[in-house]
Amino acid sequence: MGSPVDRVRGAASVLDYLNLLLCLHYLRGAALERFDTLAARARALSSLDEAAQLLRDVGRAADEDLRGLGVHSSMQEALGRLEPRTARDLRSVVDAMSRLTEDVFGLILDEYEQRAALGSGEFFTPRPVVRLMTRLACSEFGPGQPESVYDPYARDGGFLIEAMAACALDKDGLPRDETLRTYGETRRADTWRLATMNLLLHGVSPALDLKRTVPWHDGAGRAPLESFDIVLTNPPFNMSDPGRGERHEGQWAFGAPPLDNDNFAWVQHCLAKLREPGRAGIIMPNKAGNSGHKAEQAIRRNLVENGVVDCVIALPAQLFTGTAVPVSVWILRHPNNPCESTLFLDARHMGAKNGSRRVLSALDAESLLDAYRVRRNAGGAAPLLGTTTAEPHVPAALVSREELRRSDYSLNPLDHVKHRSGGGEGFEHELVSAWEQLSNAEEHLRDIQEATAQLPFAGNRGPLPRRNQPTSMANLDSLCEIQAGPSYSKLGKKQRGTHGPVPVVFPRHLKDRRISDEADERVTEETARRLRNFELRHKDIVCIRSGAIVPPALVQQHQAGWLMSPNVIRLRVLDEQEDRVLPEYLLHYLCLEESVAWMRDRAAATAAPSLRSESLGSLRIPLLELAEQQEIVAALNGLDKLDHAHRTVAASVQRTRIALAAALLGPSSEPAPDTFPRRRFEKEASL
Repeated sequence: MGSPVDRVRGAASVLDYLNLLLCLHYLRGAALERFDTLAARARALSSLDEAAQLLRDVGRAADEDLRGLGVHSSMQEALGRLEPRTARDLRSVVDAMSRLTEDVFGLILDEYEQRAALGSGEFFTPRPVVRLMTRLACSEFGPGQPESVYDPYARDGGFLIEAMAACALDKDGLPRDETLRTYGETRRADTWRLATMNLLLHGVSPALDLKRTVPWHDGAGRAPLESFDIVLTNPPFNMSDPGRGERHEGQWAFGAPPLDNDNFAWVQHCLAKLREPGRAGIIMPNKAGNSGHKAEQAIRRNLVENGVVDCVIALPAQLFTGTAVPVSVWILRHPNNPCESTLFLDARHMGAKNGSRRVLSALDAESLLDAYRVRRNAGGAAPLLGTTTAEPHVPAALVSREELRRSDYSLNPLDHVKHRSGGGEGFEHELVSAWEQLSNAEEHLRDIQEATAQLPFAGNRGPLPRRNQPTSMANLDSLCEIQAGPSYSKLGKKQRGTHGPVPVVFPRHLKDRRISDEADERVTEETARRLRNFELRHKDIVCIRSGAIVPPALVQQHQAGWLMSPNVIRLRVLDEQEDRVLPEYLLHYLCLEESVAWMRDRAAATAAPSLRSESLGSLRIPLLELAEQQEIVAALNGLDKLDHAHRTVAASVQRTRIALAAALLGPSSEPAPDTFPRRRFEKEASL
């Protein structure tokens, strides 16, 4: 997805280029002999005419193979629009595709989804979510089971692929004699073609039909099987408020869904296709869990009273490319195998940031599975609330049918997990913890106040004693090595990610004269070694190079080895100047309002706000004797610690106020008599 995109597509769209990658990868996996013939022709390309003919033949080969499976395809037309600059460019792409692993197809699909702007109704389901839902739905089946799986809105075929992988072995751990029967439906020709390719490349029989209507319109016989052991799907959401009228078409075991909103129509279709003792997994918008519409309330009541809602998991925001709608996973049971309680898990805090999206890790999925197993034990008893053995912690609530009645049958995890963690023992634990934290913060503040009282300049809280005049003035560049960050070509978005071992410092990380530990962008060790000239050391000073100018920050000892981003500047005191200036003294001088204003003025002199190293180097620094610098640094550092201690106390007071209000006013039982820890009063009595 780098320079070959423009070099091969010409005036065509990026989607046409992606179709080329999809075709090449598909043919390599599904028709290797044809691919080898086309790849040999690519290696011998010598003209643009030959390149154009090869593109048409690649498209024709993919079309013919897909049509043999009953899938309409027009890849030849799409690839015919490509205009490579040279025959060598096309040859390079074909050669690269011949060396990539099978996993690359999913990456190309991710890129296709973003470029095609499929919309919130057509986005693909993230693979970690697919894996989580599949394993939850399969958790009640033993080896060699289940026998069939159905996805009524198949998108890229991910659920069928994952189910096939999860159910591949028999009870002896050997490949099953009879493979899992799969069936799916889709409603767009382009995603139908992509899903068929995806299924074939993963060894799954592409039993996938293109349907133009929703499944409950076609009546009985739509699917080749009467019912299925597992139903998994991510149907299109209807987030608009439903109409007031009643729906008359269809047969609804749990109540007719409202007009103009199909959320609960999909839920009931999944249950209708479920074979006893099957499981269904469906992605639903959070709003469906506690909407106030009369028809939806009635359906939720019937679902709960029939014991079909096994588990609801609130997922993190921004998991999906095409929508920001907050969603949950609903795990449903067959009505003949009901449950007496519903498990709610809150996973909103999980996942790592990756650009504008969040991504669930394998550890996140395992934590959720462990939380489900711990609370849904084999005996069916309701275990105590609390943390699971998995990390990170998964807040949870196991809610009885009677409690769900009292909540107007809400199936939104936020209405239950929050209540459970804040009521009864949860209120008491939070309040005790808050009081303890406040007591510790106040004790730390007193220690800092006592230490500050002993500092020069800061301790007497009166007029300053007569001070010595600076011994000299020096330009900043005579005291420091001034190094701008690497160029964007060396450290751009392609080189950065969220999982590397070495953090990168950006202007947003400069806060309160320190570098924050957010470390939200990282690079690999290889990239860090290549850019070692831009690494940071303990007591380096980092200034902003481009963007809004704020006070600089000092590198702490644990941040040594981090990298500069392109839009910061590093100041490092020269070895021969260490007996003239302290890095901390230099930092405090650069943080003066007048110094920051000076830097802003120089940065504003350019078309885009940018502070050049040469301009920064001309800043004049007054130098005092080293002993006086040390006193100034001690006084200002002490006040910084005092400031931080006061902020910690203020934050602890706010937390305690919230916890106390919840304990006194929230829906809880009578407060425990020992809510306020004795240790706090004992400490205060001794003061």
